Amino acid sequence: MINRKLLIFSVLITFFAACSPYKRGLEDFALAKYQNAINRWTKLLAKNPSNAAEVNYMIGEAYRMSNRAGLALPFYEEALKKGAKQENLKFNYATALKANAQYEKAAKMFGEYIDVAKSRNQIALARKEMENLQTVLALAKDNGRTEIKNCVAINTSASEFAPAIFGKKLVFASSRRGEKIFETTGTGFQDLYALEFTDSANCVGNLTQFFNDTINKDGQHEASATFSNDGKTMIFARSNSGAKKEPYKEVKLFQTRSLGNDWSEPKLLDRVCLADSWDACPALSPDGNTLFFASNRKENSKGGIDIFKASKDANGVWGRVESLGDLINTEGNELFPYMDSKGRLFFASDGHTGLGGLDLFVIDTVKSKDKSGKLVNTLKVRNLGSPINSPSDDFGIALTDPTTGYFSSNRQTNGARGDDDIFAFHNDSLDRRKTVVYYLRGVTYEKINGKESILPNTSVKLVLNGKVLDSLVSDNGGKFAFKPPVEIGKKYDVWGEKPTYLHNQKLFSTIGRGVDPNTLPNWENVIYFDTTLVLRKNLLEGGKPLELEILYEYDSSRIQPSEAPKLDDFAEFLREYFMDYPTHVLELGSHTDVRGNDKYNQALSERRAKAAVNYLISKGIGSDRMKAKGYGESELKVKNAKNEAEHQINRRTTIKIVSK
Repeated sequence: MINRKLLIFSVLITFFAACSPYKRGLEDFALAKYQNAINRWTKLLAKNPSNAAEVNYMIGEAYRMSNRAGLALPFYEEALKKGAKQENLKFNYATALKANAQYEKAAKMFGEYIDVAKSRNQIALARKEMENLQTVLALAKDNGRTEIKNCVAINTSASEFAPAIFGKKLVFASSRRGEKIFETTGTGFQDLYALEFTDSANCVGNLTQFFNDTINKDGQHEASATFSNDGKTMIFARSNSGAKKEPYKEVKLFQTRSLGNDWSEPKLLDRVCLADSWDACPALSPDGNTLFFASNRKENSKGGIDIFKASKDANGVWGRVESLGDLINTEGNELFPYMDSKGRLFFASDGHTGLGGLDLFVIDTVKSKDKSGKLVNTLKVRNLGSPINSPSDDFGIALTDPTTGYFSSNRQTNGARGDDDIFAFHNDSLDRRKTVVYYLRGVTYEKINGKESILPNTSVKLVLNGKVLDSLVSDNGGKFAFKPPVEIGKKYDVWGEKPTYLHNQKLFSTIGRGVDPNTLPNWENVIYFDTTLVLRKNLLEGGKPLELEILYEYDSSRIQPSEAPKLDDFAEFLREYFMDYPTHVLELGSHTDVRGNDKYNQALSERRAKAAVNYLISKGIGSDRMKAKGYGESELKVKNAKNEAEHQINRRTTIKIVSK
């Protein structure tokens, strides 16, 4: 277990109760003796005390503070049912839900917390958690390329964590010796152990304590060893002993040199560690010139625990401490940095998007375009995903090659044997290829008299080889986005329909439209193809005749050039109309004004009707779909017309359905 006693040594107690077992539990809690407090309060709950809400809440807090958030869930839940009013209850309850993979309920609870929270920082944290939970399900999907084995030859019912490679040995921390009970978790203090491999794939070998009393001290924690490439320098974390005269009260970093069969007396890295800060989780860079570590120091901190780095000066002394900055550090906790032989930086965090508790992350170098469009290298944090990460704490990674190594986790799956366990993995997505997924989206429009405008709330379908892949309705802005991805090298149909409009079917081809993933900035890339879908108003809806304004010169049947665009647009309408109504036959009727005798006007109107039909035939409309008819001056719209404008109204073309 990652002991939170090593992180926090004082807690503000905000409420008190009258019964002495409860008060004694509060005293234990304030001293970070969380397991003692849990034992007292669990016995107290059996007596159904009047302050059961507070007792349940505090048991949940004790589990959370000792890094067992998953076990806190039923106690937070009961505290909430019994009316506990602690400000952070809903936040901590949501965290426990997340640790138990109840992601939807966790998101809802974070939302409820935001409604009542007062702290801006906590509200910001809750909002970020809600955003993170939207991508958790994708992270939780097993990538299918990683094999995980529990190192049963190493693990016990005690805690084993923070593996490190030291030549042909695996060095790790364990509380198995049990020389003294650590009251924060009820387990033993941690020592460093070394496994000399005889079968590294199955974690089999000869196990010994790591140089006994020189390194491992009674009543103190030793953990998180890191070694220089030549094996001559080791830096590790050690806690205080609790002695009153001890010069430091928090976990600090120590350095020791190899003496062949032993190690020199460890020396405090006093130019790296601060007097009042918790400094732990050291990790040396492959060249040995940079020391990464985790600290809760206030200077240059984002909050919680952050990762810092120290550099050697000209004399080989560690100093010049810097924060790793906003790319890595968050308002949450970042711990257990590790740099592999390729220079990739790994770390554990509960502040970045994760599955719950601590997750393992890596800094990837990816290509992205700058403002000028040039491809440049940028850095991005990537979650290693499942199965390396889980809803529990996953942390402390070490690699033997780019795709093989060890990590620690307190999950209760994958053959877990107890508290924290060490797992071996192979072929993880650490060296995976970039991927790209393509989606189709668009906007629905309507077209009337040659002009297009947004058409909202239109039914749209994505069809491949006659099979409907998705069906949805465009929003108030006409926008739509199909949920299933589209494949490169396919021809899709996009269908649109809406009452009083003609159906529309549009071909969308993805042939030759793929993008080389290696030119894209991210490991997982999404590209949207855009399209438009234009629907036409059914001008003949309900069988009502349509009047088409085609202007003819006086005493002429010639289609004027200025009128051609109207007939062109009408031809487009007819092509779509006859797809919806393949058996309909339309009549194009032409009308004249009253000038000239009846017989002449009748013949003129017939010529005009035929001229309109022939023009549409020239645009691809079938001759069997239309009939021409002249009405002469028999159906005037303006009787007794007195001027040219009124005569022009009478010179018109009408369209009506004559056969279905």
